[in-house]
Amino acid sequence: MSTPASRCTAFRALPWLARINALGLCAAAAAFAALLWPQWLHDDNLTHGLFLPFLSGILAVESRRDPGARFLRPGAWPPVACAFLSLASMASVALAVIYAAAMGWSHSLAEFMLAAALVLALAASWLAFADRRVRFIPLNWAAAVAVFLWLFAGPPPPGSYARLALSLQGRVTDGVVSVLNAVGIAAFQDGNVIELARTSVGVSEACSGVRSLISCTVAGLFLSALLVRRPWHRALVIVLSPVIGLAMNFLRSLLLTLLANAGVSIEGRWHDLTGASILAGTTLLVTALALWLHRREPPQAACPAETAPGISGHSPLQAMVAATLLVAAGAAGFVVASSRPVDAGPGRAPDLAALLPDPPPGWTAQTTPDMDQFSGVLHTHALVERVYSAGSSPDSAHLTLYLAYWRPGQASVSMVDAHTPDACWPGTGWESEPVPIEHAVLAIGGRTLATAECRLFAHGRFRTNVWFWHLYGGRPLNFVDPYSAARLIGTTWRYGFGRAEDQLFVRVSSDRPWEEIASQPALRQFISNLKPLGL
Repeated sequence: MSTPASRCTAFRALPWLARINALGLCAAAAAFAALLWPQWLHDDNLTHGLFLPFLSGILAVESRRDPGARFLRPGAWPPVACAFLSLASMASVALAVIYAAAMGWSHSLAEFMLAAALVLALAASWLAFADRRVRFIPLNWAAAVAVFLWLFAGPPPPGSYARLALSLQGRVTDGVVSVLNAVGIAAFQDGNVIELARTSVGVSEACSGVRSLISCTVAGLFLSALLVRRPWHRALVIVLSPVIGLAMNFLRSLLLTLLANAGVSIEGRWHDLTGASILAGTTLLVTALALWLHRREPPQAACPAETAPGISGHSPLQAMVAATLLVAAGAAGFVVASSRPVDAGPGRAPDLAALLPDPPPGWTAQTTPDMDQFSGVLHTHALVERVYSAGSSPDSAHLTLYLAYWRPGQASVSMVDAHTPDACWPGTGWESEPVPIEHAVLAIGGRTLATAECRLFAHGRFRTNVWFWHLYGGRPLNFVDPYSAARLIGTTWRYGFGRAEDQLFVRVSSDRPWEEIASQPALRQFISNLKPLGL
């Protein structure tokens, strides 16, 4: 049976403005892919992005092969919808520029807003190309998926990924422990750690299943557009794909735990091998499901031939798309011309270790080793932490002093705010508990300090109070929730476009209240040492 002839207009037959718009959209998608390419290569949760440009291109070509292609009739609502999508795309570009000024283009919120801007621009262009006067990309499911797949190119909005991963970690840990107990293997859950008879297994963020969830969702969307045509078949593929991904990830966690219980070292080879096998296995299962549904569908009958109207080239939608692309190009030029260099400015970091005092009589102190392991995440090597103890008993008083420093231009304000205890400690097993006052004015040694952020965390029966400050150019900053997109706009206007200054993060934590530890000589000396730096 011969393939029905395409009812779509060839590229060379398009009006000149439509051809320019098509090339401009390809250039915008290529620039976005180039921006995210390093993350696609190095972030395991975004490796599916390496295939997105090709998947989207395949679906765009496939949409044009639809023998029953439909197009938009000229009317009132297509220009309104196209104008709305174009304006929303411009607004997303503007927000991406603002957030990038505060947090850098590698921050998830800036990249998400750029992805949203690209998807909105592609959706507006889709309407313009589906105009009966243009007939380049028809209205069908393949074209829709080709547009909206780009939402998965970058990381999700800040906080959503971490919260989802944390929730899945808990569910996976609880499920594995339940299965082990059901088969007679002694195990109990301690946060996201599975305690076994001879060892313990931690369910990390990488084992939460988020990677499988997102990858299988992308695969399900692609296969639903490529292989199946019935709406309920497409819905079945889309719904079952993430379920298959989560189920296979659970089996992987269970297998690794069983291996660890048998005395096998699961780090390194076993961990990576099972991870790669699970991704390959889930992809094959989703593909098998789509192929099975595809074989159950009757061949698609060709629609009666339709005489295509002449290409007039007078579609107002093409002008809207061109305006959107011009605004996006202008914003990109502005960012390139006015952005600050990413390299840290000149200057030498203060000697942080010298700011930590010696332990007072009767106390011991231990400087935390290997703090440089966090330098990649925090974008600085100037890190130091020292733990002071009044005795060896767990019930003895403990005091922890922590400092991190960034030279001018080394990190954005919001990037530092994104790595406070609120964001980092829950992932290590600590649970946040409510406190009466989150912003407190503390006093020590007869001196009133700048407003401190106050937190309380629990891990089992242990409780620890946390106080921290963020100094920018020697001035304490008001803490801004790094997961609040609206509040970050204020931070951007205040610190995003001006001259970069150095930053210092100070953290004090103890199992005793402030009123008790404020009398300790070590803390008094520590605060006194920080006075020249702005605290």
